[in-house]
Amino acid sequence: MVRKNTVQTGSSVPAVYQHLIKNFPKFDLGIPDQFRVDVWVQDFNNDLANNTVPTLTVMWVMDDHTGGPPTPDAEQADNDLAIGRIIDYVSHSKVWSTSAIFIEEDDAQNGVDHIDGHRSPGYIVSPYVVQNGPTDHTYYTQVNMTRTIEKILGLPPMNQFDLVASPMRTAFVKGDPPVANFKPWTHVPNQVPVDDGVSATASNRSENPAVHALRVAWLQKKAKVFAGKLTKPDSEDPDTVNHFNWYMSTGFTKPYPGEKTVRPPSDFNNPAPAGDVD
Repeated sequence: MVRKNTVQTGSSVPAVYQHLIKNFPKFDLGIPDQFRVDVWVQDFNNDLANNTVPTLTVMWVMDDHTGGPPTPDAEQADNDLAIGRIIDYVSHSKVWSTSAIFIEEDDAQNGVDHIDGHRSPGYIVSPYVVQNGPTDHTYYTQVNMTRTIEKILGLPPMNQFDLVASPMRTAFVKGDPPVANFKPWTHVPNQVPVDDGVSATASNRSENPAVHALRVAWLQKKAKVFAGKLTKPDSEDPDTVNHFNWYMSTGFTKPYPGEKTVRPPSDFNNPAPAGDVD
C-alpha cells in the first residue's frame, strides 16, 4: 500500500527544503504517528534500493504531546510503537552496521522528578553503544548529543555551545576495531490500542456517577483546551494538560501527585501557555 498525503511540508530555508520528504505530515496531533512512519519507510526503502540513504535523517514523531482524539495512554502507545518500528526497519536493513539512532525529547516536560527539574529522556540505538556494564553517570545534555552526531559525520561545530560540548564517548564501545553487536531488533507490539478513546469507549457510563461526571467534564475541557491548537506545538496551558493526562490515565480516581483530591476542570481557567507539555 502506498501512503499518500496531500498536506505538503515546507521550510523557509531553501537548502533544507531541497532535502525534505515533502509529504511527511507537519505537526498535527490529529494524525497518528503510525502514518508518519508509513510515509517515512516508503522513502527509506526507496533510498535503500537506490543506495541513496542520507548520511543524516531528522524526523519528528510528536503524538506523545497527547492532544489528539485518542486517550493520552493511546497517544503514548502510538508514539512508542512508532519509535519501535523505526528502529526495527533500520536495524533489519543493510545500513544497520553503520548506523546510530539518537532519540531525544524537546525539553524536560515542565515538571520535576525525584532528582531535578531539567532531566529529559535520551536514547542512542546502535551496534556500537555500550549494552552491558555499570550505569554511566556522566552528565550529558542535548548539546552533547548534537556534538556526538557532528563528530560521527565529521562536521564542524555550528556555534560556541556545541564547540565546547564533549561527545558522548562513554556511551560507545571501545577497541580497535570496536566490539559491536549487529543483532537486529524487532519491535514489541503495543499493549494499548492506539485508537483507544476515539469512540465512545472513553466515556464509561457503568462507572461511579461522580467519576463519570468528572470524566465527561474533563473530556469537554480537553476539547476546549486543544480547540484550534492540534497543529500548534505547546500552545495550551501545561498545568491543565498535565492534570488531564494524569486523571485520564488513572481513571479519574487518584489525586495528582502532591495534591489531596481529584480536581474538577473548573479549577483550571488559565488560557495562557506557561511552558511545554509532551
